[in-house]
Amino acid sequence: MVNMAVLRKVFIQANNKQKIGALLAAFALTKTKKAGDDYEIEIVNVDELDLFKRFSGKTYFRKGKLVTYNPNDLQSFTLSRFIPPQLMGYKGRAVVIDPDIFAVQNIGELFFMNLEGKAIACCPRKNAWDTSVMIMDCEKLSQISLEKMLADLEEKREDYDSIMTLKKEKSILPLSRIWNNLDTLTSETKLLHTTNRLTQPWKTGLPIDFTMNPLPKFFGIIPREPFFRLLGKIPNTYQPHPDKKIERFFFSLAKEALDQNFITEDMIQEAIKKSFVRKDFLLMISSLTND
Repeated sequence: MVNMAVLRKVFIQANNKQKIGALLAAFALTKTKKAGDDYEIEIVNVDELDLFKRFSGKTYFRKGKLVTYNPNDLQSFTLSRFIPPQLMGYKGRAVVIDPDIFAVQNIGELFFMNLEGKAIACCPRKNAWDTSVMIMDCEKLSQISLEKMLADLEEKREDYDSIMTLKKEKSILPLSRIWNNLDTLTSETKLLHTTNRLTQPWKTGLPIDFTMNPLPKFFGIIPREPFFRLLGKIPNTYQPHPDKKIERFFFSLAKEALDQNFITEDMIQEAIKKSFVRKDFLLMISSLTND
């Protein structure tokens, strides 16, 4: 049920596999809040939504190629980025982030940023838009219905890529990359996005459980993957993050969340058991204690 008194809210998109990441994203937001910040935080878990349960196994176009919605994919939550206006009753302002995005500094100003009359603010990306972080003026987005969006995909009226990159949306304000800093942690970073799925710090060593983007074909005809696998250039497991500073930031955040009972050791052990997080997750935290 929509709480009409809530006019400012952060929505973290997630699934069961990304639950620990989503909880730590929520903790980072809570940790960086300032006195007077009145926005709320909600995790949207697509594994608990009937809409996505019904969409399981459905086929749709992605960049013109037919694919199947797999609820077990690491990024099964991406389409839920567009549900916040409905959850807000098409009132107020929503900030939408993925579960691998962590507040480094306070984000309260996003709720009061001048959107210059636009409905959405997000970072530009080549010839499209990056929707992993969005500011949404919900009142201006009454045309968005996740039910219709999924139906349009299923009936092949829309292409997933077109939806995700807002190719048909005209009312967009460009947002600075400091609000969605891709695997980059500097003094200016507001939101750190560990965007390279292969090197997410909490997954190192686990078997890859996401659909890797296809490599360009040789001469536009011959698939590269078989040759690259023979050469050992396509890994089967998640790799260490190349920036140790980002790895340390993540596990320091996890340690603080654990110390404050925002997450529990039982949650982590359960996630380890299901291979949702790396087997040495707790050891990585304890190594910080022993530094």
